[in-house]
Amino acid sequence: MKKIILLLLALLVLVGAGGGAYFFLFNKPEGEHAEEQAPKKPSGPPSYVTVGPMIVPVVGPTRVEQNVMIVLSLEVENDSKREQVSAQRPRLIDAYVQALYGGIEQGQVVDGQILNIPHVKQKLVEATEKVLGPGMVQDVLIQSVSQRPAF
Repeated sequence: MKKIILLLLALLVLVGAGGGAYFFLFNKPEGEHAEEQAPKKPSGPPSYVTVGPMIVPVVGPTRVEQNVMIVLSLEVENDSKREQVSAQRPRLIDAYVQALYGGIEQGQVVDGQILNIPHVKQKLVEATEKVLGPGMVQDVLIQSVSQRPAF
């Protein structure tokens, strides 16, 4: 009889320890599950920072062939991020002009005489993330593009 009581007591301790371990290690409150599954929603409407106009000359083999003017808007989550991005506007313009010059020089941005807008946007997104870091700007919106011959 003593052996049975000791065996039941040991079994009860093991079940209790297993249940406690499960509760503390694997069981999370419902609020935590909801936070993991649902992505963060912005608190309000997005804000926009206008950048530009930027004028980039397209240099051919012997001279400037055309001028490209681009006006951008950067979409950010809220007004506090808008202020942070606005403070970095001169650095952004410099990074954009460098990226566009590099793309034009390598022939990636201009197909013949037509501007490759998807590639331009990709270059601008890369430059934005390089200056501000990833996640600061939600999207780079190209508002207007104007190409004019230089001669």
